[in-house]
Amino acid sequence: MTSFDPLPRRRPTAVGLLALACGGGLFTITVREDSTVVVERGTILENLVSDLGFPSFVDLDLTETEELANQGVEPGDIKEVFLVDFVLEAVSPPGADLAFLDTLDVLVSAPGFPEVVIAHQDDFPEGVAAVALDLEPVDLTPYVVSQSMSITTDVRGHRPEVDTEVEARFAVKVRVTGKGACNQL
Repeated sequence: MTSFDPLPRRRPTAVGLLALACGGGLFTITVREDSTVVVERGTILENLVSDLGFPSFVDLDLTETEELANQGVEPGDIKEVFLVDFVLEAVSPPGADLAFLDTLDVLVSAPGFPEVVIAHQDDFPEGVAAVALDLEPVDLTPYVVSQSMSITTDVRGHRPEVDTEVEARFAVKVRVTGKGACNQL
């Protein structure tokens, strides 16, 4: 005998989930960014590194990222922003590592707000190309919705023996209201 289910189960659809969000709930969007910089080899006279200078992190505007713009999110829709991942990796030359670094602090700043450390690391083992930074539980919302936000580095160490390309990758979780996404309908 076959059984018949008079009330078939339905899976949630994008429209159904959006309808829930339009009811005033919050949802989370992950925004990922990356930037690369070449740390030039050092000479005998020039041995300290003070800033890695990732150019695309300076004056970063997360509200203009594709992930948020595609959802119709405006600054007033953003309720919480937390850094959830930050990885630094020596990507070239082959076999490169980050052992030339002693300490690294990642700082966020914005007009009218104090500069604060959001990630740091003081362990860059020889032979290890990628290192995850320790994250600070800082709510970045006031920085993200300000006129401009800068992410900079404060680095201690020495220049590498060869030019080394370093990539920084980070991700933030942004909790937003459903209003922006509902306005897109």
